[in-house]
Amino acid sequence: MKKIDKLAPIPMFYQLKQILLHDIESNFYPVGTMIPTELELSKMYSISRTTVRQAVLDLVREGYLTRQKGKGTLVAKQKLSNSFVQQTENFQLGLDHINAQIYLLGFKRIKATSEIAQILNLENGSDILYLHRKRIVDNEPLATIITYLPFERCSFLTNHNLENESLYDLLSLDSDNKVVKLKKRIEVTEANDQDVKLLEIKKGKAIQLFYTVGSNADGVPIEYSIARYRGDRSSFNISVNLMT
Repeated sequence: MKKIDKLAPIPMFYQLKQILLHDIESNFYPVGTMIPTELELSKMYSISRTTVRQAVLDLVREGYLTRQKGKGTLVAKQKLSNSFVQQTENFQLGLDHINAQIYLLGFKRIKATSEIAQILNLENGSDILYLHRKRIVDNEPLATIITYLPFERCSFLTNHNLENESLYDLLSLDSDNKVVKLKKRIEVTEANDQDVKLLEIKKGKAIQLFYTVGSNADGVPIEYSIARYRGDRSSFNISVNLMT
């Protein structure tokens, strides 16, 4: 067991926080298990309960621990963090995770509504591809995404398995279809009946909603996607470079 150095310039609560965080990340305290009580931790590390409480509250605020009435303080299931700077395709986010999978829910040719046609810069009623997928991570549903693509440009996709192949990689096979610019709108909404069924969450729970338009080098819209992420299982890191 690691010890707290009371002579070090690092605050004792922070030392304890790092010890607990290490024990959580190394699975010494698995998800759903209870960590020692404040009294037990104070005795284990010979520090005050106030110091213990500060460390534990920090980990609760950061989502590593959760407090349940009548049970104590438990290790929380960690949210999956996604970086917009490092990733491009919504469904590529986290696909390097060993337990990540994509399931195809629907893929067909349809007529564009006036709204979709306007977004994709098409005439009303134009043929488009409708692609509906679900992302599973660690055997739990994380997100669903509906993607609309111009049929004339993207009909070749019907010859590919979009459960195993990256949509953006396939689009990049033709330089005219390569997505080089993304425009996103982010909202927070509540889970609807379809979310309850597909994402296995309770109605009314938080959903992170992403609207994305992907365009080629000429600014022509290639795809329009609507992604719905479980708010309890995902977080997103956004980095912005400010030019001076």
